[in-house]
Amino acid sequence: MSGTASVAGDGAEGGVVSWLAFEYELLRHDGREWVLLTGDRVLVATLGFLPLVAALAAVVLSGLAPFQKETPVLFLLFALIGANFTLIAIVTSLSQFVLGRRLESPGEIRQKMDETIDYREEVARTAGERVVPVQPDMFFLLLYREARMELDVLEDVQLEGRTKLAREELSNLLADLGEHCEYVIDVLTSPSSGTKQALFVSLSADYESAVHRVWNLQWGWADEYTEEAAEPLGRLAGTLQHIEVATRLFKTVFIESEIAELSRYLLYAGLPVQIMALALTLVYTTPGAAPPLPVAVLRVVVPGVIAAGFVPFLLLGSYVIRLTVVANRTADTFPFSSHLSTGMAVTDEFDL
Repeated sequence: MSGTASVAGDGAEGGVVSWLAFEYELLRHDGREWVLLTGDRVLVATLGFLPLVAALAAVVLSGLAPFQKETPVLFLLFALIGANFTLIAIVTSLSQFVLGRRLESPGEIRQKMDETIDYREEVARTAGERVVPVQPDMFFLLLYREARMELDVLEDVQLEGRTKLAREELSNLLADLGEHCEYVIDVLTSPSSGTKQALFVSLSADYESAVHRVWNLQWGWADEYTEEAAEPLGRLAGTLQHIEVATRLFKTVFIESEIAELSRYLLYAGLPVQIMALALTLVYTTPGAAPPLPVAVLRVVVPGVIAAGFVPFLLLGSYVIRLTVVANRTADTFPFSSHLSTGMAVTDEFDL
């Protein structure tokens, strides 16, 4: 039994280490994207919690905190208790409303299922596969590998362009998309990757602009390329459109799961915080003129409870930031895009 427990413990510890290493790689690749989108929301909230703890510690060490006077501390506790009750009630109600929208009739369920099956079959035909993966991350991985394969084909025929400008336009597209596809494949093949990471990496590029560039090469520059380049350009455009559809398909499921997860975390963190704040409030309302506890204890307990009272707000902030980023990056309806400039010229450059 002890040997089995040791193995299980080692596996759990290894899983945590692997997960932290994966988060560090995402942070190192793009720190801003990690905070806004790709990072684990608990870790992002913890990142915001540390400066708060440091600020409270500085106030305590400076001697400015009036721990011996009950009125200022009670004002803070009353504010945190009321705010957290309101916050938890609103978010959990919103979660129930969003999840309630998933209640559908059998006809609606069958229609969506048929449309999803048709889409999977279309992707299978594009990729030349009889069966495509059912896991979202593996489904995305199939699409990105297909895009990478088409890019490899285009790299072999990019010299087919009859003019220097045509070759440069195709070369820039291959460089931008190729680098992005390599990064996405590396992320999705990581053991710690999952459905969320598959969605996030697909949101980190402007595929509307990429598809528009492919269309320009395929149709606007049709006279500049031979059929050897035109055919893989068409397949690449189709694959990018499949990625765009998959992103929007899994976005809805992600938002619903994200709101449910936020509600659960708020309950896990908020209820203990409320109990601690209420207990400390009762301690401060104990009859007597002297401080309810030794000053040395109050200098630790009071800042600790106040800092803990901000945890639900930090969690909410970290999730809301990610949800707004996801909503903003999928606001346009493909093939229309607000990222494209009016009257875009063929020679315009777009960063993925």
